[in-house]
Order: sequence, then structure tokens, then C-alpha cells
Amino acid sequence: MIDTWNVLHQTGILPPESAGIGIQGLVSLINSSRWAGENTTFVCDGTPAENSANGPNYQTVFTGAVRTADDEIMDRVAASSSSRSILVVTSDREIIRSIKAGGAQHIGSAAFLQALVDDNQAPKKKHVRRPSGLSAELAQKWKREFGIDAEALEELQKTPLPRINAPKPKPKPLATPAEKMQRPVTPPEPILPAELLAEARRLLGE
Repeated sequence: MIDTWNVLHQTGILPPESAGIGIQGLVSLINSSRWAGENTTFVCDGTPAENSANGPNYQTVFTGAVRTADDEIMDRVAASSSSRSILVVTSDREIIRSIKAGGAQHIGSAAFLQALVDDNQAPKKKHVRRPSGLSAELAQKWKREFGIDAEALEELQKTPLPRINAPKPKPKPLATPAEKMQRPVTPPEPILPAELLAEARRLLGE
């Protein structure tokens, strides 16, 4: 549920080409964000305008000349039997106090708008088929069960993981002198007996 004018009046967040967008511009940003496909209600002050959004996942509610969008949002949360499943986008302090007391989740308008910009500027990743885990419905059930707030999830996603240093390989032990390769030593030639040398000299002398 979006406090529409509160979001659209945020400044310094949208890029120049998106400045001054209306409800349809918000719809385009949401369709390319992490909230694509979620049922979204735009709550607006005043009377219906041409720049509104109504469709399978979107509804625009104008509160008229007497009632305010703030009252409409707070009353809708208070009357809901499943308020824990409602995410309210606003920076209005009165609304925040009221909807949190009613069990709804909350994200600030500036943080929501910045997330839309980041999601639309991020490079599109190729879809990788992963093993099936929790379904979106079951994940939402657990979030409601434990009261997990969207802001807490965003902070958790920004927390860097600790670095794990791989152990260095141990150096190989040095070879001992006995293990080192030694060059073979050529044995000395055998010495002839003296009598053989004398006989050889005699024969040569003849």
C-alpha cells in the first residue's frame, strides 16, 4: 500500500529522465523491480485523475475532498485481518506509528524509491534454474510469523560476508644429506702382480 503523493514528492532520488513521474511512472518502475507482480494499492488525496493505475495487480484509491490518504491507509490496516502481510510505503510519522501498532510492515518513501531506481539500473541477469526451496507463499508466511520487517531484510542484504582465507600449503621438507643423490665413484684399476710385470718386460726384451 503506497502513500502515493508522499512517494512522488521525494526529491534528489529519481534520475533526470524519470523526474516528475506520476502513478503510471511508478507502475513502470515497480514492474521492473523486486516488487513486480505484487498486489499494489496507490492511495491518493483528492479526486480521480487520468494518471491512475488499475489492473490485475494495481488499484488506485482517491479519498475525495474530505477524507485524507493518511486516514485511508491507517483505517485499511486497522480493519485488515491479515495486516502482517501488508507493506506500507510512507514517510509520514503518524501513519508509521499507527500501521506498526496494527502489525503491518513499513518502508520509507525515499528508501522505496531508491530501491526502484537501483533495481531498474541494475544489469539484467540471465535466469539460472536453481533447486527449489521455499515458495514465495511459504516465505511470506514465515516473514509474517516472525514479524520480519522489509527494512531489516534490506540491511541484512547489505551486510558483507566475512572473508575466509584459504590455508597456505605446507612447504615440502628439505632432503637430508644422506638422501641427496651422489655421483658414482669409479673404482681404481687393479694393479698387476710384480711377477707378471717382470715376465712382460722379459718377453719385450727378446
